[in-house]
Amino acid sequence: MLQVDSVYAQPGGVPLQYDLVRPRTDEAVPLIVCIHGGGWISGERTDLAEIAQVFAARGLAAASVEYRLAPLHHFPAAVEDVQAFVRFARGHAKELGIDPTRIGAFGSSAGGHLAAMLAVTDEGGSRVNAAVCLCPITDVTSPAERHFPISWSFLEQFMGVPYGGAEDRYRSASPVAHVDNQAAPLLLFHGDADDIVPLTQSELLASAYAAHRARCTLRPVPGEAHGFSMEAWPEVERLTLEFFAKELG
Repeated sequence: MLQVDSVYAQPGGVPLQYDLVRPRTDEAVPLIVCIHGGGWISGERTDLAEIAQVFAARGLAAASVEYRLAPLHHFPAAVEDVQAFVRFARGHAKELGIDPTRIGAFGSSAGGHLAAMLAVTDEGGSRVNAAVCLCPITDVTSPAERHFPISWSFLEQFMGVPYGGAEDRYRSASPVAHVDNQAAPLLLFHGDADDIVPLTQSELLASAYAAHRARCTLRPVPGEAHGFSMEAWPEVERLTLEFFAKELG
């Protein structure tokens, strides 16, 4: 069952849409929030339509969501938007046919950053129950030291201001800064040859989880760059489905 072009929020008069696909059942099923990448400046919710269909085939509902993009909309707009969708989904659980206590997030790159933020923050009921992040950005502080030069312009467009003098703002945008013992279970995939977002970004988040005794599994993918090849993807997909089955039922 497919529902498209539905509006979940209109911040500042900007309508934000989502597409929902779910299995044909009358039972309330878990929901996976699918968040596209694109450096926070590009990408569309339809980019994850294929994985959403995979989730639905395994008995999960999946919502591909859009969020406000930089440079027109700076942090925290994108974070606030995906948080708003989780609250919307919980508030309309019966209409959507989903279980509000079993919501996961899935995202890659900038979408992985936003999925991680849903796992480690809770704004009025926006924390998800589990998240899978592919090659995520997790710490945007000290960009010259923590990121490759190719990412610097994306980060500044997302943040709206240069790092110097805005250190607290950059820290607030970093999932690693929000981890506590209430953080949702997390599965991280990251290519060890990623030349856009370094593997250290996932390692930093995994270390923050460990420090707070929260549950996180990091799976480096040998030889893979940013994103994953056709050869690597089947294993990533299999482990993702197993993780959500375990954490969401």
